[in-house]
Amino acid sequence: MGPGTRKAEGPGMSLERCPACRSRLADEPLCPRCGCDLTLVRRADSQSRRLLGQALQAWADGDKQQAQDLIQAGLQLKHEPLAAAVLQALKAA
Repeated sequence: MGPGTRKAEGPGMSLERCPACRSRLADEPLCPRCGCDLTLVRRADSQSRRLLGQALQAWADGDKQQAQDLIQAGLQLKHEPLAAAVLQALKAA
């Protein structure tokens, strides 16, 4: 990112561009270009990553079924390549 641009930050924030107009994002809940309310998108992103963390913990604790269920729930919210790869590894293990 260049000078003067900021990645959306905060708990669980990873959105760099608005999903509606692709404008660069800052910390505000609304897109500066199109006014899209990003609150729910950011909440889904955060919850998806929280579920992935819980799934990894469940797998570490030996509960593969719980881990798979948590990853699948997270993938319903947002497709993350890492979560998909972990799910594939779980199924192969």
